[in-house]
Amino acid sequence: MFRCLFDRFLLGLLLVSCCNLSFADTVWPKAPVHIVVPFPPGGSNDVIARRLSARLTQTLGQPVIVENKGGGAGSIGAQAVAISPADGYTFLFVSSSLATASAVQKTPYDPARSFAAVARVARAPFIILTRTGFGPKSVPELVAYARANPGKINYGSAGPGDTTQMATELFNETVGVKMTAVPYKGIAPAQLDLIAGRLDLIVTTMASVKGTAADQLPKLAFTGEAREPDMPQIPTVAEAGIPYAVDVWWGVFAPAAVPVAVRDKMNREINSILIEPDFVAFLKNAGASAAPTTPAAFQEILIKDVERWNIIAKRAGVQ
Repeated sequence: MFRCLFDRFLLGLLLVSCCNLSFADTVWPKAPVHIVVPFPPGGSNDVIARRLSARLTQTLGQPVIVENKGGGAGSIGAQAVAISPADGYTFLFVSSSLATASAVQKTPYDPARSFAAVARVARAPFIILTRTGFGPKSVPELVAYARANPGKINYGSAGPGDTTQMATELFNETVGVKMTAVPYKGIAPAQLDLIAGRLDLIVTTMASVKGTAADQLPKLAFTGEAREPDMPQIPTVAEAGIPYAVDVWWGVFAPAAVPVAVRDKMNREINSILIEPDFVAFLKNAGASAAPTTPAAFQEILIKDVERWNIIAKRAGVQ
């Protein structure tokens, strides 16, 4: 008799648990959802996040609001999300800078433990963009000039430890040169100074450049393993005989304790958007490509990137 009652008790707990998961999956969201972009408006994070949020507003049936909280190479906005209630109403849209920032500064969060990966949205190679009138017109000329003029080339980045700085420092280490970093609070103001001629170059993404005046600046090379189909006239760095290839990803994260049902529903909604022809075309026009994953796979990508960039930062002496 006791065994029968105990079995019924366990069955009841199981049914309640399943109902709770189903309930969470069904009723969320019941209020506006906020997506924090940890950079100022105008950069690739902001551009992609706003297009994604507009579509999520339609599919989720609640307003999905983008909030820009720039500074600290993304660490200020990321921290705001890390300490937010894990209730499924605050998310972080960020690039690979979530992994790179912690490699060069003491962030108030652990990127691999303070966040739950929700969905990778896109990925893209970087492009080496120079000011008008800059002497070197190719990667070999850039390397030769940098070696002959150590520290005289000023390059901009979206902040200390941002992917734009780390990608540039990886290039410096690979070819054995020294360029001077000039960090900004986001890549958009850095691009404005490049246009004005106050910087020599930026390693950035086409997602940040397209549709801006910076798109008219000289483009030396892409950092991918192969030429971009839409811009086949621009070579890769690797074509110059340099073993250098690096790209950037963008994705959505939540506070670490976000309910699994909410995380998985958000993942499904985003992955569904990523196969829509209009969104695929938008990413392609922005110089990126859709890159859907499961939450677990994206979490593993983040963990490996944190390890990789920590090693590179130490070897390059980036602080």
